[in-house]
Amino acid sequence: MIPLLFDVPQRVLPFFLLVAAGVTLARLRLFDARMSTGLSSYVYWIGFPALLIHSLSRVGIPDRALTLGLSAYGACALLVVALMVALGVALRWTREERAGGALSASLGNSAFLGLPIAAAVLGPEAARVSAGVVAVDFVVVAAIGVGLLGWAGGRSTWRSLMQALRNPIVLAAITGTAMALLALRLPDVLDRAVGAAAASGSPAALVALGVALGLTGLPAAGVPSDPPTEEPAPIPRWGPIVVAAVAKLILLPIATWFATGLVDAPLIFRLGATLMAATPTAVNVFIQTKAYSVFERGGARIVALTTAASCVTLSVAAILLERVLVR
Repeated sequence: MIPLLFDVPQRVLPFFLLVAAGVTLARLRLFDARMSTGLSSYVYWIGFPALLIHSLSRVGIPDRALTLGLSAYGACALLVVALMVALGVALRWTREERAGGALSASLGNSAFLGLPIAAAVLGPEAARVSAGVVAVDFVVVAAIGVGLLGWAGGRSTWRSLMQALRNPIVLAAITGTAMALLALRLPDVLDRAVGAAAASGSPAALVALGVALGLTGLPAAGVPSDPPTEEPAPIPRWGPIVVAAVAKLILLPIATWFATGLVDAPLIFRLGATLMAATPTAVNVFIQTKAYSVFERGGARIVALTTAASCVTLSVAAILLERVLVR
């Protein structure tokens, strides 16, 4: 148990150090808002899509038991989305706070952080059978969340959903999942290029997040159809940020544990999915909120807050789940 108390924080700390590096670059005026936009655009169009295609294409085809488990996990994530939107209406949050809070509370850092920690704590088999969680996160949850961001930005609901399906990150997740189901592989040369781009996605996104936190005013990165703007993003309220963080780090993993148990998912998947549900908010949330100019500073703060808090919460979850495994 003692090694686990230090193992998980040590795995989370490098992510937070990259965020801190971005903050430092901004505070030293080595990065400005325009450079931040360029770095975020690289992650949005190249780094993150490459990571999803490279990782998801290797997942394989789930059997019936795993399919039920994945369905239960997806239902929990969508329930959190619905609860955040409903709570936002009740508390009179703005549309931007409802959309950004819902996405932040449901989309975790399953690809960058969840799979490596699942392998380290629960074993390689747990990481293998839980890899489908990444597909659910970035095909289903991200698509709905991006649709909400479009709606909050003033687009029609139908247009928002259609644009979500054309979003490069959602499209990359769909492509990687389809390749896995069809047992397709990229040509070796292209696969190596995609792998190299995938390796750059996480560090670049974390540094971009830190730069955004370090700057006092940011222009929107914008999706292709959006005109550029130099207006700084509004300062977010802490209420939606704290609620989204609690929902992500506590509510989603607890719901996942009980839901996957109700459908009799394999224990190793149940453990892995719960651990991945306990990961902090995905860096992709910051990239998406910045790209759509909706709740961008709030998204950045939720990612930073949950990443810092996960040094404790994820360690506790890992210890509890590891104890279940060894019984």
